[in-house]
Amino acid sequence: MDNVPSTDADQQKQGTIVVSRAPDGGRDQFRRYKVFIDDTQVGLIGRGRTLRFDLPAGPHRLQLKIAWCSSPTLTAMVEPGEPTSFRCAPGGEPSEAVSAVTVGAADYIALQQTDESVEALRAPRDGTARFQLATAVGFLAGCLALIGAWIWH
Repeated sequence: MDNVPSTDADQQKQGTIVVSRAPDGGRDQFRRYKVFIDDTQVGLIGRGRTLRFDLPAGPHRLQLKIAWCSSPTLTAMVEPGEPTSFRCAPGGEPSEAVSAVTVGAADYIALQQTDESVEALRAPRDGTARFQLATAVGFLAGCLALIGAWIWH
């Protein structure tokens, strides 16, 4: 069959899966998760990023993986013309890291369906987080200034 351009009717039978990764979380902050839809890798998602996948309407299996660890497999019911949103983040507490990569490897990544829009997931940092970041940068700059003064003399 020749290449047939898609029609509006074809596009109305499509929906979107939106996967957003939390911008916070210390574990895996420099690593990307592999995104699998229906057992096929369709992308990589980094911290604070959002990916969109246009798919035929109907049920699809969604799972995220990193090394030998993964999220639970969720069934995404894709509705025509509608986004189905998911949020992912490192699962569990940092103190549970050893058990997370062994007995908890299938729950290493937290994945949940959400009704929040993608814009809501990208909310700016609150005042406390900004203050802590500014304090850390100020401390580092002060240390560098002291080291520079010590070397100069």
